[in-house]
Amino acid sequence: MVRILFVLRSFAMLAGTERVVSNKLNWLANHGYEVALVTYEQGSHPMAYELHPSIRVTDLDVRFFTTNRLPLYQRYIAYRRMKRLFRQRLQQVVDDFRPDIIMTTTYSLKIADEILKVRGGTHLVMESHETCSTVMKAYDYRSRPLMRMVAQWYDRQYYQIVDRFDQLVTLTAGDAAEWQRHIKVPVSVIPNPLMYYPSTLSDKPATGHRFISVGRLERVKGFDRLITAFARIAEQCEDWCLDIYGQGSEEVALRAQIAQYGLEQRILIHQPTPHIYDAYQQSDCYVLTSRHEGFGMVLLEAMSCGLPCVAFDCPYGPGEVIKNGETGWLVRNDDVEQLAERLLWVATHDDERQQLGETARQQVLQYQNDAVMQQWTNLFSTWS
Repeated sequence: MVRILFVLRSFAMLAGTERVVSNKLNWLANHGYEVALVTYEQGSHPMAYELHPSIRVTDLDVRFFTTNRLPLYQRYIAYRRMKRLFRQRLQQVVDDFRPDIIMTTTYSLKIADEILKVRGGTHLVMESHETCSTVMKAYDYRSRPLMRMVAQWYDRQYYQIVDRFDQLVTLTAGDAAEWQRHIKVPVSVIPNPLMYYPSTLSDKPATGHRFISVGRLERVKGFDRLITAFARIAEQCEDWCLDIYGQGSEEVALRAQIAQYGLEQRILIHQPTPHIYDAYQQSDCYVLTSRHEGFGMVLLEAMSCGLPCVAFDCPYGPGEVIKNGETGWLVRNDDVEQLAERLLWVATHDDERQQLGETARQQVLQYQNDAVMQQWTNLFSTWS
């Protein structure tokens, strides 16, 4: 029996990575794999998604984020101590579970060097759920040349860490190509799976139409651009509204932007919900306005519910999921005017919109769970 141990910072947020990881671990547990999940900053937070009862869950209780409030010199010392504690506690789990494969994500890249130090003779897999450029520090200082040079030095250290893993797995071919410019480790492309495909769809409301968008209320998701685009067409499609599902640091600013346009009754921000498929099926079009994406799982989910998608052609997911003019529309990245034009087209072409949605629902069948998970088992079998 193959044993797989997954290391994740926490499993507390109702977010895309947690949803995908829970699906992957549950599928493996249901197909003869012995699975364990290790978190290190979970604390007392409840688990975001239900896991198979056979999956072992351990929190190492090493909360690196607590060092952020310390002075710089104390932060460095405390962080080093925590890394040693992390390695020691992870080693205890490995000694007990004896995994064949240890997996983690680029979200844990800062402590990945400690994972490499754990003894156990296992194969190590790193998953990239973000684009390569946004993982690295230089991206954060792209407008500050001096700091960017320092950040590039740190990035080289991170590339060297990734190179010591046995395999890197990315979600898109575009991201794989970007990583391969910096590392030599083998890179595979395995997309996120479509975890649920509704066998039937519920009827939409008899009156009114709505655009829907889902994600963290952070700058990267570009909801500010979405609100601006909708505001430009609001008077031309008065029976349409926009529903945004998410939470994050930009919520206050986004609500203020909505109020500035006087659209509080037509642009609504909702809290995240575990019943997002119900929301999709009560909508008419999905809109993705991210500045960059690791993949864009929400596109698959919306398309499975028969929704056409309008998305900025950002790096890297939308261009590999949406067939332009067949299942939705790709818009030049950051071109808010073109986005508004496409939204207006969707709102005023009922028959064509429905046809795009029907085609989208058929296309996403290729991303069904078993098909994608077979790619993972094929990868694992190379080491068995």
